[in-house]
Amino acid sequence: MNSHTWNEISNQHEALRQTLVVMEGFHLPSVSADEIHIFTGCGTSYYLAHSAAKYYQKTTGKIAIAVQSSEILIEEDSVFAKGCSYRLVAISRSGTTTEVVKALEHVKNRQNIKTVAITCNKDSKTADLSDRSIVLDFIDEKSVVMTQSFSCMLFALQLYAAFSTDDLTKKNFLKGLPELSEEVLKEKEMMKSLAQNKNLGRYIFLGAGAFHGLAKEATLKLKEMTQTECESYSTLEFRHGPISIVDETTVVVLLSSENSEYYDKSMVSDIQNKRGTVVVMTKEDSSLTGDFKVRIPTSMPSDEMLVACMPHLQLLAFYKALDLGLDPDRPRNLTQVVRLNI
Repeated sequence: MNSHTWNEISNQHEALRQTLVVMEGFHLPSVSADEIHIFTGCGTSYYLAHSAAKYYQKTTGKIAIAVQSSEILIEEDSVFAKGCSYRLVAISRSGTTTEVVKALEHVKNRQNIKTVAITCNKDSKTADLSDRSIVLDFIDEKSVVMTQSFSCMLFALQLYAAFSTDDLTKKNFLKGLPELSEEVLKEKEMMKSLAQNKNLGRYIFLGAGAFHGLAKEATLKLKEMTQTECESYSTLEFRHGPISIVDETTVVVLLSSENSEYYDKSMVSDIQNKRGTVVVMTKEDSSLTGDFKVRIPTSMPSDEMLVACMPHLQLLAFYKALDLGLDPDRPRNLTQVVRLNI
C-alpha cells in the first residue's frame, strides 16, 4: 500500500526493537527519593505523557503527573509547588514544538527542576535545552499524524520507569514487546469491517489508569485522519452523563485491564442495552466479551502491553479515512509540527 501512514504503522515493531537498543544504552539519571516526575507534551505527546506518568508512578512508587506544556507557561504555580524537587520529562517528536521548547526555557535555571527530553530529533532545541536526552532519531515519520513515534516514545518511557527499579520480571516483560507488537500486526485487517460499516458514525474510547491516555490518543488519531465525531473518557466516568449519547450509530472501544475487568463487564451490558456496539480490547485469556473482541496474544500484565494495543487503534483511524475517501497522510488543517509565534 502506497501510504506513509500505513508503512509507519506496519513497521513499528522494527522501530520498537531499535528503541529497546537505545534504552539499554541509556544511562539513567540519579533520582532523589522525594523527586516528583512531571511528564509534559502537547497533543499526542501530552496523551503519551498521561500514560507514561501513570505507568511510572505504578512501577516505581514515586509521584508522577502529566501536564500540558502550555500549563507550565500559563499556570506555573499550579504545576510546581514551592519547596519540591522535580524531574520534568519533555516529550516532542520533532523537538521543536513551541510550548515544549518554551517550557524547557522557562525552567532552565531552576535549581529544583532537572530535565529529561525524549524526541526523534537529536539536533532539536528540546534536546539541547535538557539535562539528559532520549533520542530515537531512527524514526523519521513522513506522515503528519504520530503513529510509530507515539508507540516508540511510550515504550522508551516504560523502559525508563522499569529500568529505575529492581523488578527483573517487569523488565523482561517489556523486552518482549517488539515481538508482541509484530504478532499483533499479523491481524492488520481486524478493524477494517468496523471502519467500513456505514451505519456507525460516532466513536467513543474508554480506558482507566495508563489506558486512559491510550483512549485519548485513539480519539485524536481518528479525529485527525477522518474528522469523525469521537470522544474519550475514563471508563467509569462515562456513565456520569456522556452515556446519554449512545445509540445504534455509536461504537464504544473499551480498553480493558486486569484491574478494570470486573467493572468493565457491567459497562459492556449498559452500552449494549442502549443499542451501542462494543469493541473490547483485552488480553486473549480475558473472559470479557463485547460485540467485537480484539485479543492481545500475551500473558504479560496489562500495563506492560500498552504499546501492543496501538496498532489496532491506529489502523481503525487509517481504514476509516480510506472508507471516507480521505488521505491519511494529509489530514485536513494539520501540519507535522505546531509552531507558535509566542
